[in-house]
Amino acid sequence: MSDTTEKTLGLQGEPAPANGSAETSHHTKEDEARQQKESGYYGIPPIKKPHWTWQVPLYLWLGGIGAGSHLISTVARLKGHEDKALMSASRYTTLLTMILSPILLIWDLGRPERFLNMLRILKLRSPMSTGSWSISVFGTLSGAIATRQAADDGLLGDDNLAVRLAKRLIPEKALSVITLPFALYVGAYTGILLIATSVPMWARNWMLMGPTFLSSGLSNALSAMSLILNLTRGGEEKTHRMLHRAEKATLVIEAALVAASLARMGRWGKPLFSKKLAPTFVGGTLIGGIAAPIALLFGKQSRKKSILSALLVLVGGLLFRFDMVQGGKMSADDPEATFTFARGKDDPPR
Repeated sequence: MSDTTEKTLGLQGEPAPANGSAETSHHTKEDEARQQKESGYYGIPPIKKPHWTWQVPLYLWLGGIGAGSHLISTVARLKGHEDKALMSASRYTTLLTMILSPILLIWDLGRPERFLNMLRILKLRSPMSTGSWSISVFGTLSGAIATRQAADDGLLGDDNLAVRLAKRLIPEKALSVITLPFALYVGAYTGILLIATSVPMWARNWMLMGPTFLSSGLSNALSAMSLILNLTRGGEEKTHRMLHRAEKATLVIEAALVAASLARMGRWGKPLFSKKLAPTFVGGTLIGGIAAPIALLFGKQSRKKSILSALLVLVGGLLFRFDMVQGGKMSADDPEATFTFARGKDDPPR
């Protein structure tokens, strides 16, 4: 057999590949890169990225703070902690966030009727449907609780029909417990909404996305309460100690969940470390929003340090949501990430 025939048939007597290179059990990196490129979609993203604007991350941030604030007031109330300043701050904060969140959502949707259309029917398998219903129910119930708090605080007057009706018809303790499941769902809703997509960076982290955003919302709510009480010089000393301990514990849990999420996402999370997002994600969230506040909270305490750590956590939490949304968009724009994720490979190529 001639050399030409041997080259044509290859090593095992079968036709050689069209590119002239024999197939073996070992492929070079160049071969793998070429195969990945050939399996792509001409560089065109095969999935559509979400066209969310700045209103959505802000809406998600406020929703997390509102959910966490309600959790704080409910737990404090059940434990018999009767600090009026804490109750007022947490319940009014919850009400404010639940007023602003739907406004931002409707603003992003473009038309109010789109939000109302999602309330025509409850679809348990649709995160958009369950999220819209949860926000509506949570907002309504938190409004009733805040009304009772306003009556107790004397904001509705000393003794009139509105005050008497609020105190008689709104059992704030029982209603807080009833509202809690809706609050927790709203707090975790960000993660639930994101993993219900085909975006590789989000879908890869389906198990930890909800708990991560819930812990972030709680840490932001605790920081908001600490900031409000420190700025107004309100709250009992034991309240500040309680918030201080809770902030430390929640930030440590959040740090662990974020680390586990990054490990779970693997290289599908590389948009978070890109030139565009690394300054805000690494600098603003990981260092500024988690590491620095933990260092401040574990040191000797002062009012100024409490205010600084609270501000850092709140800014870091907001940046975290902006980066997660923007990182998801970048992940959806990457055909290579989508195809490797769809094929179930452990890691996309470098």
